[in-house]
Amino acid sequence: MGRSVRIPKEKLLQTGLEMIIKDGYSSINITSLAREAGCSTQPVAWHFGNMENFRKELAAYAQNYVNEKMRSDTKDPLMSFLHTGKVIIDMAFDEPKLVSFIRLSESGTEFSEGTGFVFDDKRNAALASDIARKFGIPESAAAGFMQAAMVYTHGLSTLISTGLLSCEKSGAYKMLTDFGVVYLKGLGVPESIAEKAYD
Repeated sequence: MGRSVRIPKEKLLQTGLEMIIKDGYSSINITSLAREAGCSTQPVAWHFGNMENFRKELAAYAQNYVNEKMRSDTKDPLMSFLHTGKVIIDMAFDEPKLVSFIRLSESGTEFSEGTGFVFDDKRNAALASDIARKFGIPESAAAGFMQAAMVYTHGLSTLISTGLLSCEKSGAYKMLTDFGVVYLKGLGVPESIAEKAYD
């Protein structure tokens, strides 16, 4: 019997993430994971104990991957918020199986992390305050805009990633823009200012 290969836990999680993106979580079992990682099933069992533990750790690993994509270097709160929406739409087109895994586990249980820092109340309160100042609207109105935009974006990405809505990325971006402009106009923001925010 050959010497057992030491496979880092991170390698197994990265392999699992790549398998989800390509074929979905249902493609993963202890044998397929080990085969893709280039090892026996022993390191999988040693690192995780069982596949349920692996799934939980993979969910957190995948969530971190998504959160990193959503982070923005811009100091402009609105641009940071809009960047997040664009990333969510990009993922619906480019990584739909990962979107499904993040939203729901195979057993239909929603992950408590949701979509990560996007729903962080403290962070969103600060963003709402900055957006309120930018547009000259009450903070409660800015918070309502953010909540509605998140719901709309996640609904749109779900429809796209499940194949229920067929459109190009540019069309999806335009839907986000149109939604935002119409919503902001409803709050009394002049159309030219609302449109400029989405340029």
